[in-house]
Amino acid sequence: MNYRYSPIQRTLKRIYRKFNPVPKSPWTAGHVDDICAVNLVPPQKLVDFFKDCLARLKEIKGNEVGDYFEFGVFNGNSIGSMYLAREAMGLKSTRLFGFDAFQGLPPGAEKEDAGVDKAGFSTCSFEQMQQCLLRRNVNSNEITWVKGWYNETLNDETVRKLNLRKIGLVFIDCDTYSSSKAVLDFLEPLITEPVILCFDDWKLYDLDIKGEGEYRSFNEFLESNPQFEAEEIKSYNRKSRTFLVKPRK
Repeated sequence: MNYRYSPIQRTLKRIYRKFNPVPKSPWTAGHVDDICAVNLVPPQKLVDFFKDCLARLKEIKGNEVGDYFEFGVFNGNSIGSMYLAREAMGLKSTRLFGFDAFQGLPPGAEKEDAGVDKAGFSTCSFEQMQQCLLRRNVNSNEITWVKGWYNETLNDETVRKLNLRKIGLVFIDCDTYSSSKAVLDFLEPLITEPVILCFDDWKLYDLDIKGEGEYRSFNEFLESNPQFEAEEIKSYNRKSRTFLVKPRK
């Protein structure tokens, strides 16, 4: 099972996007006056999306929906929105984890995914991100931060140290194929019950049509792990895709 495009689908998507291109990131590098205002997805739209995801998980698993993992925090727009959704739903047992080096895209990013990215793109320091959360009345001390490059943090030691065992919702916004693959490899042994996986940049720079990025990593993940089945569910904008993934019975 996979979500790869057929040759006909790929051709039709190329034609369609010539006239209706997928929106690009509003900022990748350099100075901006207010980094907290750089949001491709309106914050309230994300809050509503996360509330819908949590409601779906509650129907499946009850009040213990599991924890929230975010890979690629940037200025905190998405994890802040999840915090507000959790508060609104009264799901205090859902822990929030943010994984990021807070140094932008990793070294070597320009050597993959058709060269659309560069190391350091989308840099936002941890301190800047905290200020962005504060402006939304989000208490960053109630979020567990895992700071560092994924080759240093996505390992068994982190699983044991943080007692990671029950996943509910995962937001993958780390852009590149190698980073998203590292995330999925890390998650694989932890997916023991239904989980919602959100891929924020599935269509960014038409990487799905090119067979790269998150499109490539997730399809490879499904093909390498036939013990899982995936169902696409409604996402929050055009460039993203979201799936309900669960172990086969």
